Amino acid sequence: MAPLRFNQTINCLIMSSLAIFVVFRTAPVNSLATRANFGGVEMKFVAIHNPPFDIFIRGPNGTFTVRGVALNIINWMSRYYNFKVTLVAVNETLVEKFGTNEAAYHQLIEEKDIDGIICAFGLTLDRMKRMDYTSSFSWVDGFSLVVPRPGEESRLFAFTGPFQPTVWLFILISLMFIVGVMAVFTWFYKNPSFSNYKDISITNRKEDNTMMNPGRNRISSYVSSYLIYVVNILTNQGCREAFDRHSFRILAGFWLLGAMVLVNSYSGIVISSLTVPKMKPPIESLEDLASNKEIGIVLRHDMTMGIQILGAVSGVYKVLGDKARLDPKQVVGDAFKLNKMLETGKYAYPFIQTFNTWFVALQYKKDGRCRFHATKPLPVPHGYYFWLTKKGSSNTKLLSDGLIKLWESGITRFWTNSAIGLAKAAECFDSRRQKSSARQVPIRLYDLTSAFLILGIGLGLAILCFLIELIKSKFQQGRRQLMQLKGRDCIDLK
Repeated sequence: MAPLRFNQTINCLIMSSLAIFVVFRTAPVNSLATRANFGGVEMKFVAIHNPPFDIFIRGPNGTFTVRGVALNIINWMSRYYNFKVTLVAVNETLVEKFGTNEAAYHQLIEEKDIDGIICAFGLTLDRMKRMDYTSSFSWVDGFSLVVPRPGEESRLFAFTGPFQPTVWLFILISLMFIVGVMAVFTWFYKNPSFSNYKDISITNRKEDNTMMNPGRNRISSYVSSYLIYVVNILTNQGCREAFDRHSFRILAGFWLLGAMVLVNSYSGIVISSLTVPKMKPPIESLEDLASNKEIGIVLRHDMTMGIQILGAVSGVYKVLGDKARLDPKQVVGDAFKLNKMLETGKYAYPFIQTFNTWFVALQYKKDGRCRFHATKPLPVPHGYYFWLTKKGSSNTKLLSDGLIKLWESGITRFWTNSAIGLAKAAECFDSRRQKSSARQVPIRLYDLTSAFLILGIGLGLAILCFLIELIKSKFQQGRRQLMQLKGRDCIDLK
């Protein structure tokens, strides 16, 4: 029985192997299998500058150099499918006229010997009508903003920062009201018709007591004295009370209590504002960028995001599009011009996160510090990017199969991460490595700009008042001399 079972098992294995062999032999042949080997045929592709994935640099006498992810992909495909790759530089005249991407499209469509473009593009209805595209994407990514890092806020008016404008307004109103009531009280106390006057001054100097004499009982003559009085209380300088009347003491006492709260609140905040750097609000969204008056936006008119923003008729995209159209230089069609605009630190750019992190790392390598910041992903759909080929080309399926193999193996992402250089600028992306903006630092001259500004304004006003008083004094002196001369003339005539 045992040998019989053994023979049956062997027969089953043989029959199963034959069945599997027949299935493989009779299975439908994949359409790509006939194009797996091109026998060394030449295929031409247009090369463009598309950082960080593809770097294209022109040299003398029409030469150029290309490196990057797309070149690695096409070289791998040429070895895998046995064809020869010839790269053609994008036409510089067309680039100046239409922009980089549109110039490449023009060459692909119009030049018969061009098979494709070694670059990935987002699909639009117009591009799908004019060219074929691979069924598999070569890259997918979310969108974010690359923006200049916010600097410190100006300290010129730092002394007004602790209070909101409405608080300062109510302090000014309260101060004027207190001064006015004190002046009215004093006028009432000194008026012989209403009150018995007591010779008590608000100052400690005897020569200033003339301000309180009964002969000068106009309310306006008391305003300057009481203004100094209430300001002295605000600045913690103190001053003796003017009268021993209960009404005046109650008024001065409650002003003292209110001023104590204001002064202590102000002092605590102004000290922290001087010792802790205060940064400008960061831009983290499209809405922040639209409302920011200092940072502009730069767009590429041949990129999917730029096309959507420039063509918007409502919403935040419309606001950003209008903001970009204010200056024609903010709408570009070339990656080199885009980089120059961004390097000025005056513009933000909405694009895929890969480009933004690469640009931050590139500027860190140049300057040695983090000048730019890549925001968190924006709440917009991810971008899928495909290779474009000539309309009706049979090579599209070949490229699709190759892109699938590279994407599933992880090689495409590995090449892209190597091109970005993220590890070289880890300080700009790791919040734990960044210096805290709340650290205390010694007070600098820049921090006290507002104090010296106040001193300068006071000095200027004092000099202006001195000149006015001098002119007034000379005018009055001349007037008196003129009156004296007229008086002498009248005596002589008599």
